[in-house]
Amino acid sequence: MEDGDLLSRALDFYGLPKKFDANLVRSRFRELSRKYHPDSGEYETDILFKELVQLRDVLLSSLQNDSFVILENSKEDPEGFQFYKLAKQKAAQAIEKYFQFTDGNPVYLKKEDNPALLRLRDELQTAKNELEEFLEKFPKSIWKEDTETTLKKINVWFKD
Repeated sequence: MEDGDLLSRALDFYGLPKKFDANLVRSRFRELSRKYHPDSGEYETDILFKELVQLRDVLLSSLQNDSFVILENSKEDPEGFQFYKLAKQKAAQAIEKYFQFTDGNPVYLKKEDNPALLRLRDELQTAKNELEEFLEKFPKSIWKEDTETTLKKINVWFKD
């Protein structure tokens, strides 16, 4: 299924208009999760709840992709704050998703001990590249020091 079809399906499933924001997605997710969660008693299986989670990720991802296209064409942000902010959010979301997936189990930094780490590294690599690009585009930004600190923290996940 193509990305456009998946986004259209997600919008239909959530009952959202074509123009939406992350707050609206989160609000609808809370409403629908109460309805579709298997513990609610309305549905016996978790199939709809799993689809709800998957489609939420599609919606939020589409917002991030649209934001980067807008930022690339924008001259209104001379310090690069929006670019910096989105790259930091991407890193934080990848790590949060990893910890949710591992559900509080011990963290092993050797990939043979932790297959979920490979997925995290893929997602963090994107954020890492964007933060490095931020440093190249905005070398005098007031967020330079924080970006460098964030990159050092991200690099911990790549040690074997």
